[in-house]
Amino acid sequence: MRNYVFDFTHCYKEHYPHLQYFDCSDIEGTRLFCEKKAEDRLKSLLKENGICGIHFIDSGDYHYITKFMTDFIKEPFDLVLIDHHTDMQSSIVGDMLSCGNWAKKVLSNPYLHQLYLIGPEKHDLRSVENQSKVIDISIEELEQGCSIPLETKYPVYISIDKDVLSEKYAITNWNQGDMSLGMLENVLAYFLKQCEVIGIDICGDDPEMEDFPEYIKAERINSLSDEALYKTCMKILQRRKRV
Repeated sequence: MRNYVFDFTHCYKEHYPHLQYFDCSDIEGTRLFCEKKAEDRLKSLLKENGICGIHFIDSGDYHYITKFMTDFIKEPFDLVLIDHHTDMQSSIVGDMLSCGNWAKKVLSNPYLHQLYLIGPEKHDLRSVENQSKVIDISIEELEQGCSIPLETKYPVYISIDKDVLSEKYAITNWNQGDMSLGMLENVLAYFLKQCEVIGIDICGDDPEMEDFPEYIKAERINSLSDEALYKTCMKILQRRKRV
């Protein structure tokens, strides 16, 4: 298991010394949309370092990296996506991969068995396509105490966008949900305990905030949540490894 960060905006460099660090700031054509040359470079990094482990991948602008992660899985698997958005929009610029359509593209992966989409608001889930492959749980259902209908016998890859959290626990550059950090940790722990986990990635920061005091505040809040999620993952994964 190799834990690392893909840092496009220098939001991690000083705060994650325990993780392998990759400076991706010189890779052009990456923000929001991913150009082919950038895809080739990023996939080369993934090929060299693997997808097994815990990975921080900068702001939600780069969430499409999860698509690249899952492209390396060559066995039946389930994807657990915890996000305020569905990330299943139609392509805006040709067929170019983006942070808004990557999950829709993952649905065509022949190895994908099921996508667990957890955290969007109920009205946003109405437009989700290919429902035969999608199990969705809205934030409203979670708040009402609904259980997650786990139906898998396959390993899972887990992807988290911190924009699912309320602004008390994360400051991102996208509109956010109302989930508490405790609820997110509980959902994460549920899958970590029940399933074989291939890998985990976490995104969701606001690296371009212009007001410096607000930037420092956001950096502190996001770092605390990152640390909490990292500890939750490591604690459960290490415990399972010992059993």
